[in-house]
Amino acid sequence: MPGLFVAVQIAWEPIALGLLAFAGALGLLAVVSPRLFQKLAGQTDRWVDSSRALECLDRRVDIDAYILPRSRLLGVAVLASVAVLSYLVVTL
Repeated sequence: MPGLFVAVQIAWEPIALGLLAFAGALGLLAVVSPRLFQKLAGQTDRWVDSSRALECLDRRVDIDAYILPRSRLLGVAVLASVAVLSYLVVTL
């Protein structure tokens, strides 16, 4: 277990930056091409059925009606968040 902890401690920055780059790419896609972002959202829409223990939480919430018309605003917010988090990851 200590070996895994050391590996994660060493590799957390590239992993964090990779995830931030992925989020930034999605944000840029939402800003540049809302139509392509909507198409991607439609292709990746999956419903995961949870167990009976979580049945009260197992209800569908359709956020597409709110997000897709405002995808440029979402993209700008994601890009700003990625910029701040990337700065924090690199400087800390």
